[in-house]
Amino acid sequence: MRKLFLALVLVVAACHHDPEPVHAKDMPPLPPSSGTPIGYLLDSATDLKLDDNQVTKLRDLDASLAAEDADIDTQLRQIERPEAEEPTPKGEKPRRHNNAPGIGMHTTADAGKLHSMRDRQDQQALTKAFAVLDTTQQTSARKLLEERGVSAPGGVQKPTHGGAEEDGQPLPEPGMGEP
Repeated sequence: MRKLFLALVLVVAACHHDPEPVHAKDMPPLPPSSGTPIGYLLDSATDLKLDDNQVTKLRDLDASLAAEDADIDTQLRQIERPEAEEPTPKGEKPRRHNNAPGIGMHTTADAGKLHSMRDRQDQQALTKAFAVLDTTQQTSARKLLEERGVSAPGGVQKPTHGGAEEDGQPLPEPGMGEP
């Protein structure tokens, strides 16, 4: 009887089920595998129903854009360096630092120009990529890119680096209309 009970306990213990994985609903999308906006289109080739010829053309555009962006990113890394830390004097406690990405960066006008240049390159490449897609694919691609914060050709344009001329101007009061 003990052997039967022990066997039953072992069978029940062996039937352990892993819990269902938790799916985060509000997680931001991952960056494209290639690091360019065209990479989002390639990552979603099945959803967009791209044929082999379209995938080949998009990969060529993606490789070209990645090389151009890499040149600009190299220049940006040289310009946008974090501030150098001062050495801690002997006998004092080290200062606390906020090590979040981008903290301690001082951007310059040259860095702003490089960011704008990169945005223009991305938009030009996306325009070429959209020329490869048919109308239905363009609609799906536009939605896909806008969900990921990338302004697609013919879609709503996101603000560029450096701000717009009307930045700093107060908004009109609701119901008052513009002056």
